[in-house]
Amino acid sequence: MPSRDSTPLVIAVLVLAAAVAYAGSFAGTWISDDVDTIAPNPVLRSLTWANLRTLATERTDGTNYIPLNFLSLAIDRQIWGPNPWGFHFTNLAFHVANAIVIFFLLLRLQESRGIAAAASLLWLLHPVQVESVAWISERKNVLSTLFFVLAFLEWLRFSERPTPWRYVLVLLFYLSALVSKVNTIVLPVLFLVCEIALHRRLRMREVLLTVPMFAIGALIAWANLHDNPSHGVAYHGGSLEVTLRTSATTIPRYWWNVVAPFDLSTYYPVPLRASWIDPTVAGAVAFIVALVALTLWLAAHGHPEAFWLAWFGITLAPMLNLVPFPALMNDRYLYIPLLGALVPLLRLGARLLARVGAHSVGPALVGAIALGLGILTVWRVPAFRTPLSLWADMGLRTPYITSDQPYGPAARTEEKRLLTEALTRHPTRAALHNNLGGFAFEENRLTDALPFLERAHQLDPNDPAIALNLGRTYLWLRRIDEARRTLQLATTLEPPSFFAHLNLARAYMLQGDLRAARAELEIGKTLKKDPWFWQGFEQQLERAERRGS
Repeated sequence: MPSRDSTPLVIAVLVLAAAVAYAGSFAGTWISDDVDTIAPNPVLRSLTWANLRTLATERTDGTNYIPLNFLSLAIDRQIWGPNPWGFHFTNLAFHVANAIVIFFLLLRLQESRGIAAAASLLWLLHPVQVESVAWISERKNVLSTLFFVLAFLEWLRFSERPTPWRYVLVLLFYLSALVSKVNTIVLPVLFLVCEIALHRRLRMREVLLTVPMFAIGALIAWANLHDNPSHGVAYHGGSLEVTLRTSATTIPRYWWNVVAPFDLSTYYPVPLRASWIDPTVAGAVAFIVALVALTLWLAAHGHPEAFWLAWFGITLAPMLNLVPFPALMNDRYLYIPLLGALVPLLRLGARLLARVGAHSVGPALVGAIALGLGILTVWRVPAFRTPLSLWADMGLRTPYITSDQPYGPAARTEEKRLLTEALTRHPTRAALHNNLGGFAFEENRLTDALPFLERAHQLDPNDPAIALNLGRTYLWLRRIDEARRTLQLATTLEPPSFFAHLNLARAYMLQGDLRAARAELEIGKTLKKDPWFWQGFEQQLERAERRGS
């Protein structure tokens, strides 16, 4: 285990490991959100008073109030110009700084120097972090985490030796984290849990001192959510209950990605769940209950692992769509929670090694794990290099849902080339057939789309996205009976899918079953509470009903 005077060595290892693992990120270009909100953004091109005022008062990306994040990007623009290389360098610098501060945080929390060094190294190298580090738009993750951990570290110092200056510093760090990314709002909860689980106390002083923090958090949350076009607008499946059921299924998947990060993705399909007795939902709830029970048992017996498991759950909670936003699951949501999973696992490993008398092999074992994680990270980084590589990371593995109707876009030559080449290597991968068929559908080549989608459905008859795509293709080809049967299956496979109910309603209307069409429409309207979205079809249905009467 590292000795007290080995801190410089630990820091050097963290810097070197990050440089090697993320060297490939420096060749990355602007991708995804970068293309729209960073590269062409005129507010980032100079630090004039007008631009600074815009950064401070507006949602620069249209959805998030994160002025400090965009200020850091504006400073990058002054240093590096339009070259994305420099932005990638800054992202990595923040990531390394986070690992170093985490090392000191763990020492302050009385973890052994060995556990502190191992946890910070594995946290640094874990491939779930690549999305946050190698994607420039996720600067908000690496920046907010730095202030989050600094605030926690300063709170621990304040708790031991209270002074007004230290409390002010806690507030400043916390505010900086919030205006970098609002999911850090949970920090005061973590302060109180730390007092209970680690210090075995809860003094009224600490409770009262968190009240201003909750007030600050509420204010910044309001600034983010008020009149926000996508965050806090509509729950998945039309209700909090559907969202809770669905989000519950992501928690075991997150833990799996922590312990076995071999199949990470930029997009995870998360089917909406209609029932608590759905086997996937019931299994996830049982997993969560067991995890909570374990945490409470560990806390009751004074084990520090309780705090770290609570860290995982509390810091992940804002990313579970309790306040709704478009995505249900992403690797970047694990950026802060990962630490809460790694520390208990390392402590468990240390105990097991000590029990069998093999404590001395711990450093070698950690080194081997770090090497494996580093290799996975090196392999993962190129997915975020170009828009095409980012698309391929999803498009070669995951069935996507096509547009609502054919619209004749520009031919996606490179994407189709990648799909076709992959299909020769993996002829039984349903996603490849689906996505080639989806491209043909959107290009209004319906007869070309159909065999691909039928083959995809044959290979994976239980995928709701594939069933929906195939059903809509039948619908546009006026093969109404086949469309109805396939779309009925799609609604069975994913009952909260408003898109499936809309298209099944279309099929019923074309068959002349207006009562069934109206029933499906009403179901769909409960799942997507947006009158404008349904207006066109509802008017068609009303005209058909008037003719029928």
